[in-house]
Amino acid sequence: MHNAPSVAYPVGRCAFQRQLYAFFTCVASAVWFAWALSQGMSAELWFGACSLVAAVVGGWRALRLNDMTLIWDGQAWCLHQASNPLVDQWGAVHVCWDVQKALLLKWQPSSDKLGIARQWLWLGHDTSPAHWQEVRRAVYARARRQ
Repeated sequence: MHNAPSVAYPVGRCAFQRQLYAFFTCVASAVWFAWALSQGMSAELWFGACSLVAAVVGGWRALRLNDMTLIWDGQAWCLHQASNPLVDQWGAVHVCWDVQKALLLKWQPSSDKLGIARQWLWLGHDTSPAHWQEVRRAVYARARRQ
């Protein structure tokens, strides 16, 4: 079996990720407001509000644009950061969710020595449509060989 051709794909926000964030934010806010209307002010209600705000802020921070590129060289995966080009991370990717126009990948570094933890990477078709099929081929070709 031949390896998939090499490809570099930007990692970061994708339209599907933004839509999921907006959906879950709206649902959580609606549930909290329904809860607030059904009972008077209480410590639990305030704790729920603080938790909702923390979740919304955390989700918003996760939507930040990353300056990373996922690179498949035909043999191995590399996660390259533009802000720190000296620390390229080699590792493996595992597909966790595939909705055709977006992929959620789990990035597992090959070495623990750098102190880099596994990460969740969103790849979206809208980020680089010209290379979308190549990155999907690379992800699935590698997944079959492991």
